Amino acid sequence: MLDVLVYVVLGLFLLMVPGFLFTLVLYPRRESLDFWERMGVSLGLGVLVLIYLGFVLAQPGVKMLTLVPFILAVLGVCVLFVFIAYWRGGLEVAIIYERALMRKISRLRPPKPKPVPPEEKPTPPEPLPPPEELPAPPEERPAPPEERPAPPEERPAQPPQPPEEKRESGEGV
Repeated sequence: MLDVLVYVVLGLFLLMVPGFLFTLVLYPRRESLDFWERMGVSLGLGVLVLIYLGFVLAQPGVKMLTLVPFILAVLGVCVLFVFIAYWRGGLEVAIIYERALMRKISRLRPPKPKPVPPEEKPTPPEPLPPPEELPAPPEERPAPPEERPAPPEERPAQPPQPPEEKRESGEGV
Protein backbone atom coordinates (compact mmCIF):
# COMPACT_ATOMS: atom_id res chain seq x y z
CA MET A 1 0.00 0.00 0.00
CA LEU A 2 2.82 2.38 0.88
CA ASP A 3 4.57 1.78 -2.44
CA VAL A 4 1.38 2.70 -4.31
CA LEU A 5 1.14 5.94 -2.34
CA VAL A 6 4.78 6.76 -3.10
CA TYR A 7 4.23 6.15 -6.83
CA VAL A 8 1.11 8.34 -6.86
CA VAL A 9 2.87 11.24 -5.10
CA LEU A 10 5.94 10.84 -7.29
CA GLY A 11 3.76 10.74 -10.41
CA LEU A 12 1.91 13.94 -9.43
CA PHE A 13 5.24 15.60 -8.70
CA LEU A 14 6.64 14.53 -12.07
CA LEU A 15 3.52 15.69 -13.91
CA MET A 16 2.89 19.04 -12.25
CA VAL A 17 6.18 20.55 -11.07
CA PRO A 18 8.07 20.69 -14.41
CA GLY A 19 4.94 21.99 -16.13
CA PHE A 20 4.32 24.63 -13.44
CA LEU A 21 7.92 25.82 -13.64
CA PHE A 22 7.65 25.90 -17.43
CA THR A 23 4.53 28.10 -17.14
CA LEU A 24 6.54 30.46 -14.92
CA VAL A 25 9.11 30.66 -17.71
CA LEU A 26 6.53 31.20 -20.48
CA TYR A 27 4.07 33.40 -18.52
CA PRO A 28 6.03 35.24 -15.79
CA ARG A 29 3.25 37.71 -14.93
CA ARG A 30 0.37 36.84 -12.64
CA GLU A 31 -2.09 38.58 -14.95
CA SER A 32 -1.15 36.30 -17.86
CA LEU A 33 -3.02 33.28 -16.47
CA ASP A 34 -5.35 32.85 -13.54
CA PHE A 35 -4.81 29.98 -11.11
CA TRP A 36 -6.91 27.32 -12.83
CA GLU A 37 -5.62 28.19 -16.29
CA ARG A 38 -2.07 27.95 -14.96
CA MET A 39 -2.82 24.52 -13.40
CA GLY A 40 -4.30 23.22 -16.66
CA VAL A 41 -1.40 24.51 -18.73
CA SER A 42 1.01 23.11 -16.10
CA LEU A 43 -0.47 19.64 -16.50
CA GLY A 44 -0.21 19.79 -20.30
CA LEU A 45 3.31 21.19 -20.33
CA GLY A 46 4.38 18.69 -17.65
CA VAL A 47 3.26 15.80 -19.86
CA LEU A 48 5.05 17.40 -22.80
CA VAL A 49 8.31 17.77 -20.84
CA LEU A 50 8.13 14.15 -19.62
CA ILE A 51 7.51 12.83 -23.13
CA TYR A 52 10.51 14.73 -24.53
CA LEU A 53 12.75 13.60 -21.67
CA GLY A 54 11.66 10.00 -22.18
CA PHE A 55 12.33 10.31 -25.90
CA VAL A 56 15.84 11.69 -25.31
CA LEU A 57 16.71 9.08 -22.66
CA ALA A 58 15.44 6.22 -24.85
CA GLN A 59 17.73 7.02 -27.81
CA PRO A 60 19.81 4.04 -28.96
CA GLY A 61 23.07 5.80 -28.09
CA VAL A 62 21.89 6.78 -24.57
CA LYS A 63 19.69 3.83 -23.46
CA MET A 64 19.12 5.28 -19.97
CA LEU A 65 15.35 5.07 -19.73
CA THR A 66 15.17 3.70 -16.19
CA LEU A 67 13.64 5.23 -13.07
CA VAL A 68 16.69 6.85 -11.45
CA PRO A 69 18.15 8.55 -14.58
CA PHE A 70 14.65 9.69 -15.56
CA ILE A 71 14.01 11.31 -12.16
CA LEU A 72 17.46 12.92 -12.20
CA ALA A 73 16.78 14.32 -15.69
CA VAL A 74 13.43 15.73 -14.52
CA LEU A 75 15.14 17.36 -11.50
CA GLY A 76 17.81 18.82 -13.80
CA VAL A 77 15.15 20.30 -16.10
CA CYS A 78 13.31 21.70 -13.04
CA VAL A 79 16.50 23.43 -11.83
CA LEU A 80 17.00 24.87 -15.32
CA PHE A 81 13.40 26.17 -15.34
CA VAL A 82 13.85 27.71 -11.87
CA PHE A 83 16.89 29.70 -13.02
CA ILE A 84 15.15 30.91 -16.17
CA ALA A 85 11.96 31.78 -14.23
CA TYR A 86 14.02 33.73 -11.68
CA TRP A 87 15.77 35.61 -14.49
CA ARG A 88 12.40 36.49 -16.08
CA GLY A 89 10.73 37.40 -12.76
CA GLY A 90 8.27 34.52 -12.71
CA LEU A 91 9.11 33.30 -9.22
CA GLU A 92 7.09 36.18 -7.77
CA VAL A 93 3.97 34.36 -9.02
CA ALA A 94 5.05 31.20 -7.20
CA ILE A 95 5.57 33.21 -3.99
CA ILE A 96 2.08 34.73 -4.32
CA TYR A 97 0.54 31.26 -4.79
CA GLU A 98 2.54 29.90 -1.85
CA ARG A 99 1.28 32.65 0.47
CA ALA A 100 -2.32 32.13 -0.63
CA LEU A 101 -1.98 28.38 -0.07
CA MET A 102 -0.51 28.88 3.41
CA ARG A 103 -3.39 31.24 4.34
CA LYS A 104 -5.92 28.61 3.29
CA ILE A 105 -4.09 25.90 5.21
CA SER A 106 -3.94 28.05 8.34
CA ARG A 107 -7.73 28.55 8.15
CA LEU A 108 -8.23 24.78 8.16
CA ARG A 109 -6.38 24.34 11.46
CA PRO A 110 -8.47 24.67 14.58
CA PRO A 111 -7.72 27.88 16.45
CA LYS A 112 -5.46 27.60 19.48
CA PRO A 113 -7.41 27.82 22.74
CA LYS A 114 -6.92 31.12 24.52
CA PRO A 115 -5.25 30.73 27.90
CA VAL A 116 -7.51 31.44 30.84
CA PRO A 117 -6.07 33.93 33.33
CA PRO A 118 -5.32 32.34 36.73
CA GLU A 119 -8.01 34.30 38.60
CA GLU A 120 -10.68 33.18 36.13
CA LYS A 121 -9.83 29.50 36.14
CA PRO A 122 -12.72 27.49 37.49
CA THR A 123 -11.95 25.67 40.71
CA PRO A 124 -13.29 22.18 41.10
CA PRO A 125 -16.14 21.93 43.65
CA GLU A 126 -15.22 20.49 47.00
CA PRO A 127 -16.58 17.02 47.56
CA LEU A 128 -19.56 16.76 49.87
CA PRO A 129 -19.02 15.00 53.20
CA PRO A 130 -20.77 11.70 53.79
CA PRO A 131 -24.47 12.05 54.67
CA GLU A 132 -24.01 11.20 58.37
CA GLU A 133 -21.62 14.15 58.80
CA LEU A 134 -23.84 16.70 57.11
CA PRO A 135 -25.11 19.36 59.55
CA ALA A 136 -28.84 19.81 59.86
CA PRO A 137 -30.37 22.76 58.01
CA PRO A 138 -30.56 25.91 60.17
CA GLU A 139 -34.37 25.97 60.45
CA GLU A 140 -34.51 22.42 61.81
CA ARG A 141 -31.67 22.76 64.31
CA PRO A 142 -32.82 24.21 67.64
CA ALA A 143 -30.57 26.81 69.19
CA PRO A 144 -29.19 26.07 72.66
CA PRO A 145 -31.19 27.75 75.44
CA GLU A 146 -28.36 30.08 76.52
CA GLU A 147 -27.89 31.43 73.00
CA ARG A 148 -31.53 32.09 72.22
CA PRO A 149 -32.22 35.75 71.69
CA ALA A 150 -34.48 37.34 74.21
CA PRO A 151 -37.81 38.66 73.05
CA PRO A 152 -37.80 42.41 72.39
CA GLU A 153 -39.67 43.33 75.57
CA GLU A 154 -37.22 41.36 77.76
CA ARG A 155 -34.04 42.92 76.36
CA PRO A 156 -32.33 45.40 78.71
CA ALA A 157 -31.93 48.89 77.35
CA GLN A 158 -28.32 49.78 76.66
CA PRO A 159 -27.20 53.38 76.53
CA PRO A 160 -25.69 54.43 73.23
CA GLN A 161 -21.89 54.37 73.17
CA PRO A 162 -20.13 57.56 72.05
CA PRO A 163 -17.82 57.07 69.05
CA GLU A 164 -14.13 56.95 69.80
CA GLU A 165 -12.31 60.15 69.01
CA LYS A 166 -9.19 60.03 66.89
CA ARG A 167 -6.13 61.65 68.25
CA GLU A 168 -4.36 64.01 65.92
CA SER A 169 -1.06 64.01 67.75
CA GLY A 170 -0.14 60.63 66.32
CA GLU A 171 0.09 58.90 69.67
CA GLY A 172 -0.73 55.28 69.73
CA VAL A 173 -3.73 53.90 71.53
